[in-house]
Amino acid sequence: MISVDNLTVRFGPSTAVDDVSFTVAEGESFGLVGESGSGKSTILRTMVGLNRHWTGKITINGQDARTTRQRDLARTVQMVFQDPYGSLHPRYTIGQQIAEPMRINKLPDPFGRTGELLELIGLDPSFQFRFPHELSGGQRQRVAIARALSLNPRILLLDEPTSALDVSIQAEILNLLNRLRRELGLTFVIVSHDLAVVSYMCERLMVMRNAKTVETLTREQLRSGDLADAYSRELVAAS
Repeated sequence: MISVDNLTVRFGPSTAVDDVSFTVAEGESFGLVGESGSGKSTILRTMVGLNRHWTGKITINGQDARTTRQRDLARTVQMVFQDPYGSLHPRYTIGQQIAEPMRINKLPDPFGRTGELLELIGLDPSFQFRFPHELSGGQRQRVAIARALSLNPRILLLDEPTSALDVSIQAEILNLLNRLRRELGLTFVIVSHDLAVVSYMCERLMVMRNAKTVETLTREQLRSGDLADAYSRELVAAS
């Protein structure tokens, strides 16, 4: 479903991602872990088309991310950002924000579909008439997930999807994401600092440091401590 080959991203003289390669199978959940500044979120932003200056090759469900129109790519891959409040417009109702991608892409009955999406993520359809400041952090993140699902993508890129939430709410969002992946046949790439989250959500993960790949592990290797690289062992010990 996803193939990233020799991806390098530079911002001026700084290298944010240095010759990184990985693949993600259809229906798989793949994790990116490592210290802040290691390039994890930059990879997600590049995959979804938010970074335009990069080298290498990215293929998303057979589409070349460099040459495919942004609108066509958005029908396949969507991103859920770390801050659920910052990613929602404060002056638009929840319904307007979920329906907007559908209106732009001329999908039928966007407001009827909005109610269905709210029910899918565990909110009453009446929430479409509220504003972001009237919702809790967990509810806002559910809305961000519903908006990402509005174009029926096959891939969700999740950038620290629970780090801005209370611990009591984090498990609810993770369980929601697991249910959606199972019911909708989604493929996930998840960035997280929390190795417990990655162990729970992902079949495989890639450890990054200083913009480079350290090693790729299975969930079983992470849980058993079967780690080849000293940095990976330090990361697990620190967590």
